[in-house]
Amino acid sequence: MAEPAPSAADLALIDPDGHFRLRLLEDRRMLAGGDRSEAGLAAVIHRLAGAAGTFGYGEVGAIALGLDDRLAEGGRIGADDLARLVAALDRAIARSA
Repeated sequence: MAEPAPSAADLALIDPDGHFRLRLLEDRRMLAGGDRSEAGLAAVIHRLAGAAGTFGYGEVGAIALGLDDRLAEGGRIGADDLARLVAALDRAIARSA
């Protein structure tokens, strides 16, 4: 189950300039069809795995962490995996608006 999104007050403390939310938007665009190189995907997934939970986006962080672990073990990321991560990003972005 997804963790609740941070409240507006929480976000004001942990992301006062809204930079992380903007990063989520950029990452979502990239994952949904921008730079689809393996290195680009791996970089975004790794960044989300490390930072999303810190900023209160537990679902995004958990999915990204699983994908990051798979990549670290030499596995591949499929279209369904990316769709699941993009859907989680969509929910996180909508809640933080």
